[in-house]
Amino acid sequence: DMISQRARYAFKAMVALARAKPGEGLRIRQLCEQEKLPRKFLEQILLALKGAGLVRSKRGVGGGYVLARSAEDIRISEIVSAVDGPISLG
Repeated sequence: DMISQRARYAFKAMVALARAKPGEGLRIRQLCEQEKLPRKFLEQILLALKGAGLVRSKRGVGGGYVLARSAEDIRISEIVSAVDGPISLG
C-alpha cells in the first residue's frame, strides 16, 4: 500500500476536524467514537499533527483539537509527512 494506516487515520481525523463547527474543538474521545479510531493510535497521530503545525489544542469549554489553519491551506502531503516522515518519490 502507498499510504500507511497512520496516514489513513490522520486523514480521517483531519477531515473530522475540518467538518467541525468553526471555533469548536473535537475531543479525542469524540474523534475515536465518530471515526472509529483506536485511542492510543489517535493520541500519537494528533501529537504528530500538532508538532507539524497542522492542528492545535484548545483548553476549556469547546476545547479539544482544531485545525491550525483553514482546511483549504492544508496539503495531503503535509499530513503524510507529519505522521510518516518526509515523502520520497521514486
